[in-house]
Amino acid sequence: MRAHRTNRSRGVSVAAEQLMALAAAAGMTMLLLCAMAFLLTRIDAGKSVFSAVSTGALAIGAYFGGYVGGRKRKSKGLAMGALTGLLIFVIILVLGSIFVNTSENFSPFSKLFMTVFAAAVGGAVGVNTKRTP
Repeated sequence: MRAHRTNRSRGVSVAAEQLMALAAAAGMTMLLLCAMAFLLTRIDAGKSVFSAVSTGALAIGAYFGGYVGGRKRKSKGLAMGALTGLLIFVIILVLGSIFVNTSENFSPFSKLFMTVFAAAVGGAVGVNTKRTP
């Protein structure tokens, strides 16, 4: 009779998966921000365009982070994606308050909802995506 394996290190694995999802979200957000900043320097855009572009990049980055987390976790994609979105929002809020020192035109509740929603949808899509052998 085979002995049952215990999964003692599962908590460490979940933390590693969450860190991977956060790194993917941060990388995608930074990549999009750099690409959009390059494009916006080619045209003469106003401040409102920069705000909309940064919000869109944050949403796409949160979605991508939730997707990567869902693919790695393989279960509970909605909850893990929402956790990824919450952590992304907290990181953005902390870093923004440290480096910018202003909250002009910043709506924390709408950005919180947007990042959590986008990451949760990404996590659900990542879990339900078919795997290729």
